[in-house]
Amino acid sequence: MDWGSRIINNDGLIEQFEECLSSSALAPATIVNYVADLRAFLRWSEETRDAACSPLCLDTSDIEDFCTYLRDEKGNAPSTVNRRLQALRKFYGLAVAQGWTQGNPAEQASLLDERVSERSRSLTQDDVSRLLRAVEQSRSRQAARDLAVIQLLLGAGLKLGELTELRLEDVHLEGEQPTLDVRDVSGSLSRKVDLENDVHDALRSYLSVREAADGVDYFCVNRDGNALSTRSVQRLLRHYARAAELDGLTTQSLRYVYATRVYESSGDLRMVADNLGHRHLATTIRYLRPGSDE
Repeated sequence: MDWGSRIINNDGLIEQFEECLSSSALAPATIVNYVADLRAFLRWSEETRDAACSPLCLDTSDIEDFCTYLRDEKGNAPSTVNRRLQALRKFYGLAVAQGWTQGNPAEQASLLDERVSERSRSLTQDDVSRLLRAVEQSRSRQAARDLAVIQLLLGAGLKLGELTELRLEDVHLEGEQPTLDVRDVSGSLSRKVDLENDVHDALRSYLSVREAADGVDYFCVNRDGNALSTRSVQRLLRHYARAAELDGLTTQSLRYVYATRVYESSGDLRMVADNLGHRHLATTIRYLRPGSDE
């Protein structure tokens, strides 16, 4: 029987995984975390893949997409991403042992370098200047868009998913104080962010050359005029980070720079929380600590 093509009840998978872990020498707290990690992965796969598709159909690229989602959209530290990846390696190891699938796709996914996270959370003003200079000196036809993308991360503190979901109607550049409407996954208004001059100028310059396909109202578009994907954003950031000799830079690194700058200039934790979209100050306090998750 081809178990990979059969729909298997996720609750049953979780139950068997927990039983397997309980019979091992793992500490009870580790077992609880691994089970929670598997639940998070299964929820993600249902939301982003075909809901009727068994997790046993997924391959290494899917596992890597999940890790990217954790790091760049959820803001998880590499240590947290690595723990969740280890949980998936154990889960798929069980699946292989039970004959549910032939291979362990999580084994081929690479662990993140936790040292890079510390470096990316201690960016200096010179680092930021080098990054912006790399974009400004680019000969790419998309340079204006790329600078707008970088400034939205660096100067407005957007998450990766928030950036790619940004619509034209959410950007307000006229008036004494330009602002940005940031929406949650349901499309409801989550927060308003005031835009500084550098961000305003970058967005206005991009709008003057933006070429979108008919009916496309996403603010950031690709060369075909369609919505810019999260992978494209990650790719362009890696490109400019290499040019600026800032290996390991992520979208969350720039959001963190934004958060620390707002806090250092205002000393107001509530302002930082509101600008980041945090509901609780405790989340903001924890986030401002190097190496912490959001």
